[in-house]
Amino acid sequence: MNANRVKYIAIAFLKKWWGSLLLIPFIWYSLDQAYLALQFNIFFAISYNFPFPINIVYIFFDGFLLTVHEAGHTFFSIFGWRTLTILAGSLFQLFIPLLILAYCWLNRLVVGLQFALFLVGFSLIDVAFYIADASQRQLPLLGNLSKEAHDWHNLLLKWHMLDHDHAIAVSLSIISVAIFFTALILPCFYTKYKQVNLKLNI
Repeated sequence: MNANRVKYIAIAFLKKWWGSLLLIPFIWYSLDQAYLALQFNIFFAISYNFPFPINIVYIFFDGFLLTVHEAGHTFFSIFGWRTLTILAGSLFQLFIPLLILAYCWLNRLVVGLQFALFLVGFSLIDVAFYIADASQRQLPLLGNLSKEAHDWHNLLLKWHMLDHDHAIAVSLSIISVAIFFTALILPCFYTKYKQVNLKLNI
């Protein structure tokens, strides 16, 4: 195999898989954080030491999801249904990434779809952390709110599921693993076709 052939294969590989290669470290550290937070100490959910430059992306994503979460509370509060208002934060936090995912799907934006899937998985893990903290309520709440304002403590208490908070969180994290894996292997399912103009004299 000559050098030009090797170069052609390498370029073709990078063109197809560069999104997956870029996502690998982000997914690795996100899953490591989830493992440490859910297996050992929930404070890893807010104090995990992401390396540079992954920490910058983490701050951006986390800030974006927090803003969307609070917007969900605010928007749905107009309906006057307390349970929906509480739940809306986490629902909205998942809905917006799914909306981005749908846009990329409809427009066949393969790399965009990969990053959208990562955002969905990342958001799901973030919700899992919040749920895992429902019984103990150790994590600080935005605006120094009291423990009584903990969304998932109130929801699971109302639904008589408070004892299952950790199991629910682990289940959501497992779903996130599947979503992350899908994001990584997505290029396998897409073939890029080139448009060729043929002029035939018949």
